[in-house]
Amino acid sequence: MTKQQHAPVLDYLLSTLRAHRATGRIHLDVAVGLDAYIGHVMRLADERTLSGPEALVAANRAVSLALALPQLPEARREPR
Repeated sequence: MTKQQHAPVLDYLLSTLRAHRATGRIHLDVAVGLDAYIGHVMRLADERTLSGPEALVAANRAVSLALALPQLPEARREPR
């Protein structure tokens, strides 16, 4: 197990994304994809492939993008 090297603010941005998803502010499909994206950014920061500022910009843009999208009702799977 490798020690985390990324800035704690990346964890905060990920938790922010998850909190907005839990409240329904961000669509499930968007949240799942961007959750994986931010996780990838965090791994790259831990490996020092991305610098701290690059990782922060990427994660912040992901959360900003998710919040900028219009709210749409989620698809219903049950028959009407």
